[in-house]
Amino acid sequence: MSQPAAARAVSQPETRSVTMNEVRRDSLDAMDIAQDATTLSAFERWRRALTALAKVMADPEKTDQVLVFSIYANAGSMPKRIHRFFESEDGRRLYEEHRTIDSKSIDLDALAALPEDTLGHAYAHFLRSRGLTPAVFDAPPSEVSDPRMQYVVQRLRQTHDLWHVVTGHDTDAASEVALQAFTFAQVRAPSSAILATVGTLRAMREKRDVARDVVRSLRLGIRAHGLPVFPWEDHWATPLREVRALLGIPADGIKTN
Repeated sequence: MSQPAAARAVSQPETRSVTMNEVRRDSLDAMDIAQDATTLSAFERWRRALTALAKVMADPEKTDQVLVFSIYANAGSMPKRIHRFFESEDGRRLYEEHRTIDSKSIDLDALAALPEDTLGHAYAHFLRSRGLTPAVFDAPPSEVSDPRMQYVVQRLRQTHDLWHVVTGHDTDAASEVALQAFTFAQVRAPSSAILATVGTLRAMREKRDVARDVVRSLRLGIRAHGLPVFPWEDHWATPLREVRALLGIPADGIKTN
């Protein structure tokens, strides 16, 4: 998940959306933090993770702190997630073929020209209608040095907006919270569980039924097939409803109130 998306998940509903181009990294050396996280005790990792989370909750503009939180919160369980990715034949094929979804491999004009009911058209519309671009994930994640781990982290970030498209979740705070629950069910990253929980509690001040939406997304995420290893590039011209069927997602997406 992108840092701005996570920031929206824990922000107040009236907080404006933050695009990836606004992520502040000036004071953040992600590689040093990631290396540091591997040497710390679990207690110290979580202390630092929660400190970073408190900062972004107080000021959602501090999107760099979402990355700090995620690095520390997920460091202990990252090897298991990487192992699950490469246990899958589809995951291994993605890595071997070095599949990417970025400005070098995506032609948004061509995708937008596809029939309106296709995955590619829906993806292009989603990005353009929100002022987003796949170029923000051209560079590999700076906090990871291992090639296999780097690929998985980058792949998840590059496909985040496709998760929005197939689930039907928008980019407002309540929808990001629900998508975090779905994401946790799929990848089991502690950061997603915490962001979903905290975001739910905050969003309930304005939208009482958000908890029901989050639970629904969690359950559907558990039942859905593996989005992390799905070959999206093979299905640009496939009707969106058929892609959802392949993934075990309802034909009209996840309905929220």
